[in-house]
Order: sequence, then structure tokens, then C-alpha cells
Amino acid sequence: MTEKLWRPMHLGAVPVYRGSPSVRDWMPNNHSIILIDDFESPQKLAEFIDFLDKNDEEYMKYLAYKQPGGITNQFLLDSLKHREWGVNDPLLPNYLNGFECFVCDHELARLEAEKAHEAAPGDTPVPEPHIAQPSHMDCPVPAPGFGSVDEIPESDSWKEMWLQDYWQGLDQGEALTAMIHNNETQERKFWDYLHEIFLKRNQNL
Repeated sequence: MTEKLWRPMHLGAVPVYRGSPSVRDWMPNNHSIILIDDFESPQKLAEFIDFLDKNDEEYMKYLAYKQPGGITNQFLLDSLKHREWGVNDPLLPNYLNGFECFVCDHELARLEAEKAHEAAPGDTPVPEPHIAQPSHMDCPVPAPGFGSVDEIPESDSWKEMWLQDYWQGLDQGEALTAMIHNNETQERKFWDYLHEIFLKRNQNL
């Protein structure tokens, strides 16, 4: 979810969205966007959009969240209230820096817990491991909104951009993982790890 979703909502338009499966968790209410995956075909989606275009009252229901009390998603309200980062706020970090701080804070807490356990193993339990799962940050291979990826020509800019970006990002993630597993301390060796993974992946093609 990026500004491609938030900007239309900010302007008072109704987004027609396909993307993150958790998008409903972050909407102001349960009737503020049109989800493409809710429709069995592009034709059904087009018919619904045409219906809204001809029925102002139904369309305005999608903008009810802009009225006082219209934001009913308590999870969203709590997240906005308690988050430690901000948007265009000089006194707060942006969301990227905020996530980095989140990771560092939890790692420091883990190190302190380890020290406490070493000092008094009988009184302080071993800290529980926290291991990332695919559901946290994993991304599937990009796929077109309609049809099969095999139907897209190799010269199409969609394949040249999105698929290449995906595999490049996957290689970079695996390189960082390999560095962690090998207790690597020299960041300049990242490119050596990345090159090795690139060669292995291409050998399997």
C-alpha cells in the first residue's frame, strides 16, 4: 500500500484497488474502496463502476468516512495514535526510519534480556526468539491483474521493470541473509555475496 492508494482518498475519489491482502485492515471503514478481487470478472467490475456513476447516493456511501465520526476502524485509529513516526512532521522520523528504530529497540531489548539471563540464569529465563515469517514482509512474484504472465511479450516494459525488480530484490534479500548466517561484519562484501547468488540462480535457469 503506497501513495497510489492514499492520494485518491485524500482527494475524495474512490480507489479501485488490487494489491495487499491486508488492505481492509487499514481502511477508515469497511466501505471506502472498491476491491478488484471482490469481482469475478472485469466485466462485473465495470458494471459496478457504471452503477455507481449513475447512482450518486450509492457513490457517496464510499465517502462517508470523511464525515465526523465516519472513521470506524479502531485498529487504524489506535495505530495512528500510538505510532512513533510521522508524515511531513519535522519532529518525528519518517516510516522508514521509524521501522529501523523499531528493529533496533527490539534488538537492544533482546541483548539486555540475554545479559540478564547470563547474570542470573535461575531468575531470568532465556529470551524468546523472534524469527521473521514470510507473512511479515514476503512478496509473491508479480502477476498481471488479468490473464497470465505468459501472455505478456518479453519486450513489454511490465516484464522488464516489475519482474526484474522483484528478482533483484529477492537476490539482495538472500545475500543479506547469507551475510547474517555467516556472521559477516564487512558490509563491502555484500556485492560478493550478491554476485554469488546471482550466478547460482542463473545456473538453474
